Amino acid sequence: MVANRLLPLLLLTLLNVGALSAQHVEARFTTDKADYLADEPVFVALTVSNKTNRPVWLDFKSPDMPLLCNDFAIEVPGAGPAQEQWGCGFAGSCGRGFREILPGKSLSLRRLVNSQFRLQPGEFVIRAHTAIAVHAQNLLDSPQIDQFDVTDTLIVKLRRGNEDQLKAAFQPFVEELDSPDLMKRGEAAGAITALTPPFLEDVLVALTKSTYAYAAIQALRKADTSKTREALAQIATGTGDSTLRIEAARNLGRTHDATYLPILFKLMETDDKEIQNAASEAAGNLGGSAAVPQLAVLVSSSNVETRRAGTNGLGVAHASQDVPILIGRLLDSDGMVRQSAVSGLWLLTHRVAFEKDQWADVTSPQSADAVHQRWVSWWNSHKQDIKIHGMADCAPPESLD
Repeated sequence: MVANRLLPLLLLTLLNVGALSAQHVEARFTTDKADYLADEPVFVALTVSNKTNRPVWLDFKSPDMPLLCNDFAIEVPGAGPAQEQWGCGFAGSCGRGFREILPGKSLSLRRLVNSQFRLQPGEFVIRAHTAIAVHAQNLLDSPQIDQFDVTDTLIVKLRRGNEDQLKAAFQPFVEELDSPDLMKRGEAAGAITALTPPFLEDVLVALTKSTYAYAAIQALRKADTSKTREALAQIATGTGDSTLRIEAARNLGRTHDATYLPILFKLMETDDKEIQNAASEAAGNLGGSAAVPQLAVLVSSSNVETRRAGTNGLGVAHASQDVPILIGRLLDSDGMVRQSAVSGLWLLTHRVAFEKDQWADVTSPQSADAVHQRWVSWWNSHKQDIKIHGMADCAPPESLD
């Protein structure tokens, strides 16, 4: 009897799923227009329409995941990368969920092409692709009722324009910073902070006081005007959010404006150890060999966090005199300082002491002493001809031996 009662319910469920999957969820890629100014925001939009009679939940499976957390991948043959080469290593998690579309509604997802690719004047082909899994429930373990690929080739042309024309192109994005629509506001802030036109320096400074402050601080450095550099210094030395002060100090260290080195030296004296560490790394980046004497003072401190800050700063200072100091830090009483020295030596020399196919252990004073001896021997043999590297030219490590 129970089985007889369950059978109609099961059949009804199967019929409902069949009716849903027999209808369509459609998707296509577009651009806002075909012709742009060079340095104007270029967006590709993926529009997904739910033409079924029920809500659906979508899981986007971009080909560039998990390295990048994007809903779809784009390629632009012939265009160079827009991202700066800086830092060694990458880690992160997308933490993604499903996207809901109600019956008869659409979802539009947009990506700023020239935040990833450097688009010069000329004609470009943009190839966009993703795979979409369709679910009938907002549950990660719910079965798929459909899956399909979306691929398109779009053509855009970029031409040179004057500053007035470019200001006019950016004006709608400036206005959308006041939009009540959170997505439009975020897209506008993203475009402005990614492309950082110098004539919007006042807008960038204002954005550092908004929810987009973190990205705006990086944009101040990339805009690289006297006003944006001064704004970085004011944030770094101010009394505001320590997270933003740290980010401002780090970016100040990448401005190539050595007149701000004394400010970073002053920040290295703070009792706030996180700011001290950020200032030390920034001073190393900005000052190079000129920062070594001040950083060397830190590594001789009795305070372990101060020694760690000095060691981290030396590791990015791009100066040959850093190497023997860091080799000495392999004998530090603190394991974290020893590991910071290993990382700094790798960055500066692209060399690592290996044990078989693993980095040699420095967690104990005994093992660290063995690594120290190997580094002393190597440095004595190679200090005259070794090339010193920095944060902009990371590479896989070579064996010390």
